Amino acid sequence: MKYWLKDFEHNISPATWEAADRLCQSASVRNLREIETHFWVARVDVDDDSFETEVIITPHKIKAYACECFTPGRHLMCVHIAASLLKIRQFLDHRAEERRVKAEAAQSNELSRITVQSVLEKATPADIDAFVRDYARRDRDFALALKTWFAGSVTAADNPYMLVLDSVFPKSTPLKGYKDPDFRRVRKALDGLEVQLNIAAAEGNFRGSFQIAVAILLKTLPVLEKLEGNRHEALLYFCQLALQKLTEISDRNLSVELRESAWDFIFDTGTKGYFPAEMNRKAILFLSGAAVNADKAERIRVLFDETPHPAPAFLLELYLASLAVRQMPKAVPKVLEDFLEMPEMIHSAILQLYYMKHWDAVLEAGSYFLTKAIFSPKNQREVEDVLLFVVEQLGNGTMQVDLLRQRFMKSGNFEAFRKLKIAAGETWPQLREKMVEDLSAKGEINILAAALAAEGLLEELAQLLEKNGTITLLQRYESYFFDKKLDFLRSQYVVLLSKHLDEHFGAPAAVFVRQSLSALVQKGQPELVYQIAKALIACFPERAALPEELAEMLPKAKRKIFLGT
Repeated sequence: MKYWLKDFEHNISPATWEAADRLCQSASVRNLREIETHFWVARVDVDDDSFETEVIITPHKIKAYACECFTPGRHLMCVHIAASLLKIRQFLDHRAEERRVKAEAAQSNELSRITVQSVLEKATPADIDAFVRDYARRDRDFALALKTWFAGSVTAADNPYMLVLDSVFPKSTPLKGYKDPDFRRVRKALDGLEVQLNIAAAEGNFRGSFQIAVAILLKTLPVLEKLEGNRHEALLYFCQLALQKLTEISDRNLSVELRESAWDFIFDTGTKGYFPAEMNRKAILFLSGAAVNADKAERIRVLFDETPHPAPAFLLELYLASLAVRQMPKAVPKVLEDFLEMPEMIHSAILQLYYMKHWDAVLEAGSYFLTKAIFSPKNQREVEDVLLFVVEQLGNGTMQVDLLRQRFMKSGNFEAFRKLKIAAGETWPQLREKMVEDLSAKGEINILAAALAAEGLLEELAQLLEKNGTITLLQRYESYFFDKKLDFLRSQYVVLLSKHLDEHFGAPAAVFVRQSLSALVQKGQPELVYQIAKALIACFPERAALPEELAEMLPKAKRKIFLGT
């Protein structure tokens, strides 16, 4: 997508534009220069980082850009590019202004300076009226700004702001999206309505706020789902702003009619599936908060019950949140039981409740469905993490211990073991003993070894490795024995590598032995490797390739002794 430099901000998100503007104002864009015709580079400082940007503009259209912050596959404009473009535009505008002033200075200075204020003071209302009408006919942007600013003065329509947006949104969105001029008009209209929305809210004109917010959502949401990239982000900003203003209306001590209208509109819009995923949580949190009112709760329940199964995610999560608000957390897993064949919906619902801080409902649902083993490994881990956080917030030490124990028993994760030991407190010795018994009974050698290593039980760990060890398992825990049990390591390596040499022959077997011992050299144990190598050569004197392979890991002095040269 190629944008004009003069108004590229209409095609990026407001958040990106505001951040870029702040960077320019704080002089964070440095070393701006045109190193070739139309090819500009700059450096943009952000906190302790600095990013180089590159932009090609020919002559006033943005043809290409790149930034050091870009990851592979990125195409959307970042804040560093936007700040550089703004700086370039300021520079070009300043240069053009200097040329204009210079040209004017060369002309006659007979005319005095004319200002807008002086014109308005001298012109008659009839002249201004005639000018505005004529100029509005000739300039579409001026006409749009005029209608947007004064739409609230139109009383013939129930919602005049709808008419403003009707004039800029085409009847149907083309498959290839809007052309640049069309989208710029949409963006300018929404920019103007944002100004009006903020003015109405600041002046306490909440009916006006309601009308503007409703107009933005009704006209923009259907278009939003068809757009991608920067354009999607730009329109999403206005929809989120409108939703925020509607929730603020209901938060205030206003007329019952206006508060009910705001709630009804959000309820109807959300349950019909018009909100994008980025807006669902805000809408659900607002709607479910009113479920303390029995009538609102009943309305949500009736719609959920009357909707054919499976209910849409928005309605399901709204109903669950309303149950949580009404202190009915035990009902949440019962409702979700009907969605057992849709684990993704259950996972999403649990996370939604978590983000809305309905801890008791999360605890009930998460605990119940973890035992069902329906989630993918990634989702299972997320639900476990959520439950661990919740039980910590609720101070449920017993369940925290149980969850951490389950995680360690499945994965052997050292961090889970550390937290488990802290959470268990005085009961740790008994719990540890029981875990060792269970792991031994189940034959979970890898996890049992992790538990013994984490506790520093080297004798028990050595016994386990002697009985069930492999080269891989021994290498995982060998560093625990460097200080006090080198003899154990030497003998165990000799036993395991001898077993391999008994079953494998030739150069490949010798290479395997060398590779198995090379990590010990890297860990600062060349003497231990030398002793193991000597023992293996003594056990397998007929293996011609073995001395040469093992000698490669040793210092030159010992290599000569080792090879007998």
